[in-house]
Amino acid sequence: MTYVFRRAVAVAGACATAAVAVDAARGDGDVARVARGGARAAYAAVTVARAVADYKTTSSEAMDAAHERCAVRLHAMCTANGGLYVKAGQFISTAGGVPLAYVRELSKLQDEVAPADSRAVLAVVREEFGGVDARDLFETFDPEPMAAASLAQVHRAVLKGSGREVAVKIQRPGLEQTIESDISTMASLVFFTKLAFPSFDFGFMVDEFRSRLEKEIDFEAEGRNCERMKRAFADDERIDAPSVEWNVTRKRVLTMEFVHGTKVTDIASMHKLGLDPKQAALALSDAFARMLLVHSFVHGDPHPGNVLVREHPTRRGETQVVLLDHGLYSELDESARIAMSNLWVAIAVGDEDRAVAAAKRLRVPDEFTWLMPLALARKTTDGRDVDRKQLEQQWADNKSKGGVGRPGIGEASLIGNNMPKEMIIVLRANALVRNVIKALGNSHAGNISLLEAKRQWSNVRYAILGLCIPRGLGDSTIRTASLGCRVKWRLRTVVIGARATLSAFRRAFHRAKPIDIGS
Repeated sequence: MTYVFRRAVAVAGACATAAVAVDAARGDGDVARVARGGARAAYAAVTVARAVADYKTTSSEAMDAAHERCAVRLHAMCTANGGLYVKAGQFISTAGGVPLAYVRELSKLQDEVAPADSRAVLAVVREEFGGVDARDLFETFDPEPMAAASLAQVHRAVLKGSGREVAVKIQRPGLEQTIESDISTMASLVFFTKLAFPSFDFGFMVDEFRSRLEKEIDFEAEGRNCERMKRAFADDERIDAPSVEWNVTRKRVLTMEFVHGTKVTDIASMHKLGLDPKQAALALSDAFARMLLVHSFVHGDPHPGNVLVREHPTRRGETQVVLLDHGLYSELDESARIAMSNLWVAIAVGDEDRAVAAAKRLRVPDEFTWLMPLALARKTTDGRDVDRKQLEQQWADNKSKGGVGRPGIGEASLIGNNMPKEMIIVLRANALVRNVIKALGNSHAGNISLLEAKRQWSNVRYAILGLCIPRGLGDSTIRTASLGCRVKWRLRTVVIGARATLSAFRRAFHRAKPIDIGS
């Protein structure tokens, strides 16, 4: 392994050095910044080289142990390098097809971000407001952050004049200056990994990560997304987003209404406040189904920390869900929106041909069309519930016969390089919402199954509406759709509901056939 490791370090180091050289060629004279970028690149190069050497010299029987070792090293590197590396680690932890060891280890990064130096953070505010200090912009400003993340941190403040309590989101100091070199390093190391393992082409993930960053570091764009979501859901009192204070918002500083609420997965706190977790689950399900299938956009990062539950401000005793962090949105074109709507309806009624056709329109490779219903609803293309143990056994049997086994990194690479990039965010958002719904089931299998069934029906119901309207509604409410569209929606929902019930009844009396996984 020593020889393989030395060769890997040499090639990976050359890739990282080239990336740093590109950054140095910018010629802004900041030697310290370039040196720090070089140190981060060197650590990343050694970590990736060790992983490549480890996998090259590990037998297939011992691969799980190799995953564990490499995941631990990657977590340590992301933590030490900070900034974009933490964000990249978080991104990998929620990507499909990643070994579970990486998911377990890298998901820890969500709660391990240390706050930036308060003086440097206040300097960002001064730079954005032409030299004006935070103490002059706000009545009070707490220099200690109430939350810290990889790209920004949030401070509590009070507006001058109105006395309104606000949350001030401030970008991490120096972030924009490190993006180019860090992304270049990541791209170079992904290229090196492809040289070592030709079937592992994850260049699309670097492109997607770069695209995400461009969206997430523009806080004015985030404010516009937040307001767009509020306008779209103005007809649903169960769902809200914070109001934006534009006079104290800039590209790197976002000031919003301070929302008093509890984390969506904190069921005990919800009960203490007299809030209903099941109503929160239904509201969240409706929100994401409707965004995607009716409005043609979707919040791309609905992890539990970005979803709060509170009592409705003016309707005592009613539960309201508030979505935070609107920096990452995915936009669907009409073709993708209609294809997703057809896919959900096909899953509901058990129309296999329609489901496969919809998956193909989303540019899913033919041999993996069965994965879309599985990813969205844990269903087969003909609408049957997937028995996880049966599926695992089928994968194992197929692999032992030289056929298709459990989809792994190579398959994730193939799918990711073919699907529209916005669908990566859509599938991630769907998985995150499903996990939140599961948590709201309070670990009771019956509750979880019922809430998951209602989440799926939310998607089917809004998919039907999505097929009734001539185009996505954008930031307009459902009330703006024509009366004819809304009547058609109600009637078709009854018909599809009846067909779905009949299909489920038939399946209950037929022996389940093996899942078509391209064997």
